Amino acid sequence: MRVSGSRRCPDPMRVSPFRTILVCLLFVAVSSGCASSGKKSDQTKKRPKRTILLTTEDDVRAGQEASESVAAEIGLLDDPKLVAYVNRIGKKLLRGLPRRDFAYRFSVVDQMEPNAFALPGGHIFISRGLLALVNNEDELACVIGHEIVHAARRHSAQQQAIIRYQKAFAPSFSRARMIAAYGRDMEREADALGQKLAAAAGYDPIGMSTFMRRLDQRERLLIGSPQRQTFFDTHPGSRERATATAMRSHELRWVRDPDLGDTRVRLLDEIDGMVIGDRPEAGVFVDDHFLHPELDFEIRFPKGWRTSNSASAVGATAARGEAVIYLTGDLPAGDLIELADGFSARAEKDYRVRVTEKKKIRLGDFEALRYGYEGGGFGRGIVARVTFFPFAESTWRIVGAGPSSAASRYLGQILLTSRSFKPLSDELRSKIRINRLHVVLTRPGEDIVRLGARTGNAWSAAETALINGQLGNEIFEGGELMKILRSERYTQTKPN
Repeated sequence: MRVSGSRRCPDPMRVSPFRTILVCLLFVAVSSGCASSGKKSDQTKKRPKRTILLTTEDDVRAGQEASESVAAEIGLLDDPKLVAYVNRIGKKLLRGLPRRDFAYRFSVVDQMEPNAFALPGGHIFISRGLLALVNNEDELACVIGHEIVHAARRHSAQQQAIIRYQKAFAPSFSRARMIAAYGRDMEREADALGQKLAAAAGYDPIGMSTFMRRLDQRERLLIGSPQRQTFFDTHPGSRERATATAMRSHELRWVRDPDLGDTRVRLLDEIDGMVIGDRPEAGVFVDDHFLHPELDFEIRFPKGWRTSNSASAVGATAARGEAVIYLTGDLPAGDLIELADGFSARAEKDYRVRVTEKKKIRLGDFEALRYGYEGGGFGRGIVARVTFFPFAESTWRIVGAGPSSAASRYLGQILLTSRSFKPLSDELRSKIRINRLHVVLTRPGEDIVRLGARTGNAWSAAETALINGQLGNEIFEGGELMKILRSERYTQTKPN
């Protein structure tokens, strides 16, 4: 998590039942007016209306707003080398566009799920996890080309238009199916034109197919079978896309750019040393402790709860989804009582909760305020405890909430978690590990298992085969480049 907060619900809520989602909406949404400034005028601002994408100027405006949300809620990777690499590929691909309506921007999001997406106005995002999964620059170029096409063809505007049409003319039972089918057609178009962009830039268009096959293999490894397609899926299946893009790659005429050299070596040179999984700079979980070496704090969540860490908040949800506890730094610095009372007034007005407790407490070295809340106009009562305290040039909150019917079961755990916030101990700091992708050379006669044992590879043989585009039964000749994972001790020094 980072100091600056988000205007939306933190990650732990995404898997919670309806009533816990409402709790999240209550105690996150009421802070959205003052997340960035302590000025009263900022506190009363309303969320801007969704932009109707009628022109390219609308795309630029909407894309800028959405990209700011991506930075706040997912987070951008602060790695100039990787970002510059992605930008070089993006700019090379842009030369093949017949016209450019936007100033394209390429960024890397700090997300381990393999992902890529485009926002209106030319904002292209590639995830850290996707960079680890691609096996050469051809594959990466095809993915980036795919996203450029989404922006260039204004697919967001087209989808918005078809949704407006469906609302006006189509019966409700057929809307979702028709919209999903339209979305699949746009994905196929982006695949086709993205491959053409890659080929025009001197990349092998087969890269789209090999990457899609790896995505399909990843699904099989994670869930034991390929994802089952339905009428309501907005993307064609990975296997279908792999087959279609393979056939198309053989039809395209292209010439390898000789300056590219070995595209696997080029990629591996750039991602060697990249962090895989949680980055300690953003905080990590060690069992039920959340440790943040950069901000120098620790907090302990209830054992057995589902934990999650995002750019805006860190939290945990009870196993049954009834209660939630999270920590966020989304309020400005300022008078603690004034901020807490303002937060409470908005909660009371907008969500019909009342303050049942106001108490000055100490949270380690900090003067803090703990407020209690009850009520809620959702048909089910809500009980919550919110601890406000100054930290890291912001006002932070530890929020614990759940339904009234379960209050006695969870309030004790909520208060224990609140009281556990303190400076990071040397003992726990020493337990922080960091996982890095490393590129190693094989030896003659080795297989993946022997390679892993020799290099201290933390991936399983199946994971290593997947991430390297191998079958898993290869006997190496020696000198092949392979991606492995090493778990290392985190050596950041204690902040002053």
